[in-house]
Amino acid sequence: MILPDEAATKRVGEILARAIQPGTTIALIGDLGAGKTTLVTGLVGALGGTASSPTFSLVNEYPTRRFVVWHIDLYRLEREAELVELGLDDMIENRLGICVIEWADKFDVLPADHLRLELVHEGDTRRLTATGTGPRGELLASTLEGELLGSES
Repeated sequence: MILPDEAATKRVGEILARAIQPGTTIALIGDLGAGKTTLVTGLVGALGGTASSPTFSLVNEYPTRRFVVWHIDLYRLEREAELVELGLDDMIENRLGICVIEWADKFDVLPADHLRLELVHEGDTRRLTATGTGPRGELLASTLEGELLGSES
């Protein structure tokens, strides 16, 4: 799916906000500047919260009208042991909020049921690939694909 601009990237987060349930994990994959934080801003904003870039903090916690969103950035981590110190397992296992993990492909930390969103620069646009594993992840991927492809026609 092609995302022509930043507004379209935010819209992905807004679509997810309507469908997402507590206990969901979203893996965000993509180079620096690919739009991962922009997507999170759209998601958290649509849930009634305010997001910021996690560049200097590894975890940001955003309270929203529906539940808490943990925005985790693994970019600066070097060892898997640091994930324990971060409390990542506890956040993933918590069924009262959702986890959005940037650079999630850096370590093997994802639960069996998750949504993987890969953002790739293509000139002035971005290509989004959504892959769901498990029932919750698959449902979110198909919802996202249906809404985005439906809006292109």
